[in-house]
Amino acid sequence: MVLFLGSTPNVGTTTLAFGTAWQLAATTEHKVGYLCLNLKSSKLHRYLGRDDKVNSLDVLRAELKSNTMPKERLLQYCEQMKDNPNLHVLYGNMLREQAEFFTAEEIEHLLSMAREAFDVCIVDVNAYWDNAATLCGIIKADTRLLVTTGDITHFQEDVNRWLRTLGNVFGVTPSAFDLVLNQCDASMAGGIRARDIRKETGMHVVTEVKRLPELFTAVNRGQLAEVMKQSEQLRDSLLPLCQTIVTLHRLQMKQHQRRKPWLKRVLARTAVEVS
Repeated sequence: MVLFLGSTPNVGTTTLAFGTAWQLAATTEHKVGYLCLNLKSSKLHRYLGRDDKVNSLDVLRAELKSNTMPKERLLQYCEQMKDNPNLHVLYGNMLREQAEFFTAEEIEHLLSMAREAFDVCIVDVNAYWDNAATLCGIIKADTRLLVTTGDITHFQEDVNRWLRTLGNVFGVTPSAFDLVLNQCDASMAGGIRARDIRKETGMHVVTEVKRLPELFTAVNRGQLAEVMKQSEQLRDSLLPLCQTIVTLHRLQMKQHQRRKPWLKRVLARTAVEVS
């Protein structure tokens, strides 16, 4: 179970989480689940152009509340991606006014069933720690990834106010997270470098994802899946992160993927990483 948490809203957490899930499903032999547990601001259905009725988290409330939902039911409510059949997506809560009504017991039951249903589960949660999904996701995840940008208010102010303040209450320290730096470019945050962010946060930087204008356009048009299929630049940006997950959790690559020189490509694209 791999958790994606934004240091603050609107830093691209959902696009990176979904992109990672897409790549893992496309390149490994495993059944991959993507759970949107952003109870307050779920938008993946818009990013994928699925504005029509979808099975979303709120539809499962009764079964989660009664603690009776089997893994087969969860799979039934997930959408299997047409162009990437190893990927199963559960869309997030559409009834935002009910976000506070989800309990820790309900979320824990959902995560337990997800572990049974999928080989790998990507969990996308809200940046704010004031709800059961974010807190339970953080506690239950095997790998925790914090998405942030070079904006000092993102990697300093918000990390300090949420992670360092509330994390101690729940026994979670910054060292329990790895960093994913998003929206990076040559002029990032007035010259702030990845090594500066690593030093400030005390977290290891897994990868840096460049600012991709076409990605912004794609999500606004509901074409995130299309850009995942077509953008080699986006796939390569996610390569170090996917390889980390593959290595940590000993995932099996598809036969045709094993012949690709993964390590060579990772090293070539991370040669300027922080030392």
